[in-house]
Amino acid sequence: MSYVLAFYGIKDGQGVTTTALAVADELARRHSVIFVDADMSGTGTAADALQLDAGGRGMGNLIGARAIGARDLLGQALPTRQRNLGLVPGLSAVCGSAIPRLVGQLRDGQAFAIPGVEFVVVDFGAIAHPEARSLRQSVTAVASVAHRVFTVLRDDPPMIARAVLVLKSAQPPKTELLLAESRRGQLRKHVREVLRLQLPEVALAATLPWDPGRAQRSLDSGRPPSMPALVRELRLAEQAEPVLAQVRATSGGPA
Repeated sequence: MSYVLAFYGIKDGQGVTTTALAVADELARRHSVIFVDADMSGTGTAADALQLDAGGRGMGNLIGARAIGARDLLGQALPTRQRNLGLVPGLSAVCGSAIPRLVGQLRDGQAFAIPGVEFVVVDFGAIAHPEARSLRQSVTAVASVAHRVFTVLRDDPPMIARAVLVLKSAQPPKTELLLAESRRGQLRKHVREVLRLQLPEVALAATLPWDPGRAQRSLDSGRPPSMPALVRELRLAEQAEPVLAQVRATSGGPA
């Protein structure tokens, strides 16, 4: 099985897709990576962010299947400018199923056991969905198929308050918080204290600088922003090494 990194958001527009793409792009400098845009809201934007023409490929061809397998994902993947990075486009103008149902399809088909692929980065989008019975069910489903799970939170006071309420309701297993800072760390101490008191089970894994202008320039260029420091701080490759070694061994790559 590939090493799976899952990302989800409290709401749209918080930088989840941008951050997930940046992580995938950085990992692809040394590893084979597949990015799966699994946002079921119908507003999948990863292909747009990389200025890729889906050409009829994407999750829209898979969500009706009883099970989604590794070959299914590979068959829908597009090449990107990064040689080791493939991307499965998300839904466009059509709403998919709730996350627990999608995760069930992926699990039943062993979708993430992709030969030769070391990392699978999955963007689940916002966890709220009209079909969702509970947020707890959604985040638990995500955690069941991922080695590590991340959510991105902007350092905006109203959003922080909202996120705390949502995460307390969801009680997310395995989730690590990435704090996107646009205020040069001025609210970092406040956020840490809020998390310590309100969400002691959610770890603040890392902070990253967030510049709206830089994010827009990234969209204009079709290239993810560079975030090598974030990947190093999270120690993604180091923690994944036992799984990566198995992937290399089964694919005949160097040990």
